[in-house]
Amino acid sequence: MPYVLEERFKLARDTLLKFIKQDITTEKGTAEKESIEEEDTKFTKSGEFSGFVILRDVSLKEFHELRTGARKFKIYTRLVEGDLIAYEMPSPAHTYVAGYLIRSIGTWSNYLEVGPELDMTVGRNTQYISDVVVEPIQPGQQQDGAGSIPQPRMIIEIGVAEHFISLHSLASEYFSNSTQTSFMQVYLSIKIFSRHADNTVIMIASIYLRNNEIPARNQRNRRLDATARANPTMTRISNTTPNRVISFGTSPPDQRIMDSIYSTGVRNDRFVGFIQSADADADADVICSRAGMQEYQVNIPANLLFGGFPGGVPPGTANNLTIDLWEIQQIILRRLEIYAP
Repeated sequence: MPYVLEERFKLARDTLLKFIKQDITTEKGTAEKESIEEEDTKFTKSGEFSGFVILRDVSLKEFHELRTGARKFKIYTRLVEGDLIAYEMPSPAHTYVAGYLIRSIGTWSNYLEVGPELDMTVGRNTQYISDVVVEPIQPGQQQDGAGSIPQPRMIIEIGVAEHFISLHSLASEYFSNSTQTSFMQVYLSIKIFSRHADNTVIMIASIYLRNNEIPARNQRNRRLDATARANPTMTRISNTTPNRVISFGTSPPDQRIMDSIYSTGVRNDRFVGFIQSADADADADVICSRAGMQEYQVNIPANLLFGGFPGGVPPGTANNLTIDLWEIQQIILRRLEIYAP
């Protein structure tokens, strides 16, 4: 690898580490950002940092060659309109959360193939490497040498270094009409923030649906009553707006993070979980403290995971794939790096 390119990879790694350590990846922190060269950074449409630009004018072929070098320097890369972007770093929390999701979803149905790190071409000179992908097994794929283009129905992205808004911005690409994304129905992002001095952690799960419907209510109370849940009148919203956002960590999000979450357009009653601690004016939200808590379940209808599957949902399949966020929380608490002041 040329010396200059090695230096760019090292600079990308050091920049991501700096953003993590100085807490400027945690939503709208800008005080330290001025020390990073503007031409070396990539920002979302709303102006938040989404990665370090290693090289520009990179082709797909060149990207496939370069990302091997990226792993040597312990960074994850994606290609965005010809820009080679470093956006995430390997970490135990990232690895074990992905492993748990792959294992649990694969166990839920033998008719699903679930895997890590799939190349997803979502546009011209744009390719992501998705953390976890879910696709029904097609009969033709069982024939020797048949092969096919992967077309997931569900994608999960996990961010430790990656900014919450950067994860949010992927929804528009994952619900595009490219060959690989045309069958996509569900996108789930899991954002893991740095550990606090008191050992608590903010964790945010966001669920996006291609056909995105929510109950037609506009109430301040975040918890719908039983009658409304049983017989809701639904309204269609953009699939780039989260269907539901869940704060499932052991610390509520601070104001900067709250601002980022609400900037996605999510409605008040669709942002649930541990959002505020007790104070003089309000009761505390119920923290995610054990398995099976209703507020902390992500329920994915089976029909969304089997779109295009011959005969529809296989007989005997449960109505919903349920992901218990408490299980993910526990993995994160075990595996996330210790607090570093």
